[in-house]
Amino acid sequence: MKSDTVRINTLSRIIQFIIPKNSRAASSSELNFESNRGLCGQDIVTLSTQDWRDLWTRKQRFMLQFARQGNKVLYVEAQYHWVTYIRCLRRHWRRIYLFLLGPRQIEPNLYIYTPPLLLPAFQVFPVLARINNFVLALFLRSVMRKLEISKPLLWLYSHFNEPLIKKLGARRALYECVDEFSGARGLVRANVAREQERATLGAVDVVIVTAPGLMKSKLNYNRNIHIVPNAANVAHFARAAEGNLSEPSDLKSIPHPRLVFVGGIAYWIDLELLRHLAERKPSYQIIMIGPVAANIASLDGIPNIHFLGRKSYDELPGYLAWCDIALNPYKVDSVAENCSPLKLYEYMAAGLPAVSTDMPEARQFPNLISVANDYDDFVGKVNEVLSWSREKKRSFSKASCSESRKHSWETRFLEVEKIAGGIL
Repeated sequence: MKSDTVRINTLSRIIQFIIPKNSRAASSSELNFESNRGLCGQDIVTLSTQDWRDLWTRKQRFMLQFARQGNKVLYVEAQYHWVTYIRCLRRHWRRIYLFLLGPRQIEPNLYIYTPPLLLPAFQVFPVLARINNFVLALFLRSVMRKLEISKPLLWLYSHFNEPLIKKLGARRALYECVDEFSGARGLVRANVAREQERATLGAVDVVIVTAPGLMKSKLNYNRNIHIVPNAANVAHFARAAEGNLSEPSDLKSIPHPRLVFVGGIAYWIDLELLRHLAERKPSYQIIMIGPVAANIASLDGIPNIHFLGRKSYDELPGYLAWCDIALNPYKVDSVAENCSPLKLYEYMAAGLPAVSTDMPEARQFPNLISVANDYDDFVGKVNEVLSWSREKKRSFSKASCSESRKHSWETRFLEVEKIAGGIL
C-alpha cells in the first residue's frame, strides 16, 4: 500500500513538472462579458498555429470564450515537425510528453491537445502533407471519441489541413486567415503553400481574414469572406494612460526617452532599422519586450538597445505607462502588407503615440500612428513625437483611448460569433 502511494505521488510530481503551471489564462487577457451569450451547445475543434501558452492572440481568446458559453472546445496546438522540435528543443522539450498525455482539460468545456511531431518539408512536398494529415486524423479521431465530440465545427487557422474537413467528419468548416503564409520563412515553397491554401479556401463554408490585403488575395477562391481585424483588451491597456502604475524595476536604471516595442521578435522585425535608429540617436533608449525568435547578433554591443525578455500580460500596461513612444518596426514586405499587428491596438488603448514603418494597418489611423517612408523618416517621426508639448501629449492620449474603444476584443468576438453562427 505504501509503495503504491509512493508511486502515485512520484507520478503526480512528474506530471506536474511536465505540464506547464500557467495553462490557465490570466484574467486580464480574457473577454469581459457580463454574462455568457450567443453560440452554445456546439462541438468545436480548432487547429491553431499557436500553442495555448504562446503570446495570447485572438485564437486563444475566442476559443476560451466559446468554451465558457457552453461549447465543447478542443484546441489543437501548433503542428511541429521534427526539424523544428530539434532546433527548439531547449524551449519545447516538453512537447513529446504533452502529446503522450493526450487531451488536457484546463477548465470546463475546454481541452488542449498537443499533436504528434510530423514530417518536415510538408509545405515543400505535397505528398508529405498528405501523410501528415492522414496521421493527424488518426490521432484526432481518437481524441474526439474520448471527448465524445462528433460532427464538429472545424475552425482552421492552419492553411494545410484541408483533408481533415472530411476525415474528421466536420459538420461545417471555417478558415480564419491571420497571415500571408506563402511569404513565411523556413521549409516553405510559396507555390506549394498557395496551392494548399487554395484547396482549404475552396473546401470551407466561410473565411475570416484580418486585413484587406488578405481578402483581396483569397476572394477568387471563396466568396463568403469577411474582414475582422485584430484588437486589444481595451480596459486592461487603458490602465497605462491613467498615470498610477508603478515603474517596473528593470526600467528604473534606463533613462528617458524610452522607445518601446512589445511583441514577438521574429524575422518580420526590421533589426537594421532599430540599429539605424539607435546609432543615429544614442540618447534614445530602445526597449524590446517579448520572446526572441530571431538572430539578434547584429545588435550586440549597442548600449541603448535593451532586450528585457517576455513579460506577463498583466505587466505590459506598466511598461507602456513608463515609456514615451511605441515602435512598430516591421520589415516592409508581404508579411507587413497582409497582417494586422495586435500591438498597434494595444499601443492605442494605452494612449501611447506610435511610430510605424509603412504598412496598411498603420495607415488606417493617420492621426494616431506616425507612418515613416524610410529609415531616416522613421528617425524624424520619432524626433517629432518627442518634441510634443505636454498639452499635446494629453490631447493625443485622450483621442487615442477614445478611438481604441471601437476596437475591443469583445466587439471582434461578437463579429466572429455572428459569422460562425451563420453557417450552423
